[in-house]
Amino acid sequence: MDFFQAQQSARKSTSRLVLLFSLAVLSLIIMTNLLVMLLFGYLATEEGEPLSLNLVSSQFDWQIFFFIGITVCSVIFAGSAYKSMSLRSGGKTIAQALGGRLATHNTHDINEKKLLNVVEEMAIASGTPVPSVYLLEHEHSINAFAAGFKHSDAVIGITRGCIDNLSREELQGVIAHEFSHILNGDMRLNMRLIGVLHGILLMGYIGYYILRSVRGSRKNTLPIIGLGAGLVVIGFGGNFFGNMIKASVSRQREYLADASAVQFTRSKDGIAGALNKISNVGSVLDSPQAPQMSHAYFSTGVSSFVESMFATHPSIKKRIKRISPYFFIKQKVNKQAEKEQQQKPTQGSPSVSSPRDVMSGVVSSAVIAEQMINSIGNVNEQHISHASALISELPETIHHAVHDIDQARAFIYCLVLSPNKEVMYKQLMRLKKNGDQDIIDHVLRLREQVSQLHTRYRLPLIDMVIPTLKQLTQGRYELFKANFSFLILADDKIELFEWVLQKILFNHLDIQFSRSNKRNKYASLKSKQVEINLLLSMLLHTYVKGPSSISKVTELIDSEVGLNNIQLLHKESVELAKLNQTFESLSELEPRLKPKIIKACLLIITQDKLFSIKETEILRAIAALLNCPMPPYLQNKHEP
Repeated sequence: MDFFQAQQSARKSTSRLVLLFSLAVLSLIIMTNLLVMLLFGYLATEEGEPLSLNLVSSQFDWQIFFFIGITVCSVIFAGSAYKSMSLRSGGKTIAQALGGRLATHNTHDINEKKLLNVVEEMAIASGTPVPSVYLLEHEHSINAFAAGFKHSDAVIGITRGCIDNLSREELQGVIAHEFSHILNGDMRLNMRLIGVLHGILLMGYIGYYILRSVRGSRKNTLPIIGLGAGLVVIGFGGNFFGNMIKASVSRQREYLADASAVQFTRSKDGIAGALNKISNVGSVLDSPQAPQMSHAYFSTGVSSFVESMFATHPSIKKRIKRISPYFFIKQKVNKQAEKEQQQKPTQGSPSVSSPRDVMSGVVSSAVIAEQMINSIGNVNEQHISHASALISELPETIHHAVHDIDQARAFIYCLVLSPNKEVMYKQLMRLKKNGDQDIIDHVLRLREQVSQLHTRYRLPLIDMVIPTLKQLTQGRYELFKANFSFLILADDKIELFEWVLQKILFNHLDIQFSRSNKRNKYASLKSKQVEINLLLSMLLHTYVKGPSSISKVTELIDSEVGLNNIQLLHKESVELAKLNQTFESLSELEPRLKPKIIKACLLIITQDKLFSIKETEILRAIAALLNCPMPPYLQNKHEP
């Protein structure tokens, strides 16, 4: 599945959402005008005179129509804006509203640990930061969701029934389905839907408020009661339109997410088995907040008449048949085989070989670039096996440290400790004077092991540590950020790895602590030419030696990518500090344009045909900063 095409598709869905929303608003304006005409007609009748259609139609007035239209639009847009503002902290707002609690590795619950391990494997396999996981402890049905605006603030919510009833393979299928929503842009679209639809439903809430607040005699209150009841009816109409919009946007994307989950895990039985168990256990959530996220669940989470008319999800049987047409037949065959197997001696299962790593050898940089770009957003079973093996190879001390709120900061500090003893002493003294209690002890204990870590573990560990650092208080985060900045500047220079680490960390963490989410502004290549020149000049000066070689690479970029306006900046003018705003700016490019930038970077880094693990991780970090998560490059076995 093409990651960039999926991003463009999500953008088109947003355009369709705007159109449907506009039609819904127009319908509500017409319904509200009809209600006002009916009330004015009632007030114009003489005592004992029946209300007639002619009398009602005679109340129409264009000035009143436009006034009501402006009023309705103001109410709807104010409601949408308010809801969107309340969601600016990202996915955790939704998860907490549904009663979720943050799941951590400190738990003694085996099923909870299994869930966290599956999420970590999927995140490392896909090249995304590990999302925070919220467990809906009191929900015993089988369901899950992904929520957030960006990879940085994404969370996965999952019910207690899901982790208690599903096998690891089935749970992996569900998590892969949710990661598909994260990677393909559905998650952000779902968050926008919540804000937009709240405004449509607000008319009904106003009607309920009027009905509950009415006081006085029958003569004075009857028109008010009629207004309140009419607004409630209009609110039902808003709910009708809201569910229609949800269904039109989300149904097809659920099929795509199911297909992606099979592609990621190479297991049809995992997600099909999870869907099949829903038939027995159910997927409806008890939370009163559940309807607002009905379009984002793994399976239908709300049961109502309107939901059944415009179902946000295809039926369970249809989804299973699309995934695995012969699933139900296989179930019957497997049950029969189990009965027969019980009467036979147990045989050892054949060993499963690990994914075969292919040596890259002397491959053209264009081929490597194409392979890596095609891997963006496309996880497979080899990536997941690689992630599982990588996690199992980590030293227990390091694995525990990245999941402990105190040791996590110490681990990050250790990554940027200088090998120069004089500089390191300066760094350690800073932590002793300005760090939290015991932080220096954790640093000294972890320092040696972290310094011996292979390069290929660094980026996955950074992805793993992010959800732990999100648990910091605002004050501790500011202190951590200040200390980290001091450490990387202690030797009066910033190394490329230090800069990349800084950008990845704070790109993901600042959203959590600043509580702001900027809307995407799609830009053209021409408008970002200055930033493109700065990025490519930095890479050319770092990885390409000599003017003639630089000229050949720029010609290759022109022929392979079509970027023919590259201006090489002087090496002295290319500073890492100047790149701080570059990636934020380049991330605003249209999804279909980002592969050009990534491919240009790949052509530069792989021009010598010796693609080291260190270079791979730098490239993956650059892609991550452009919001294009890149899985590990499994064909690479060159050491840095």
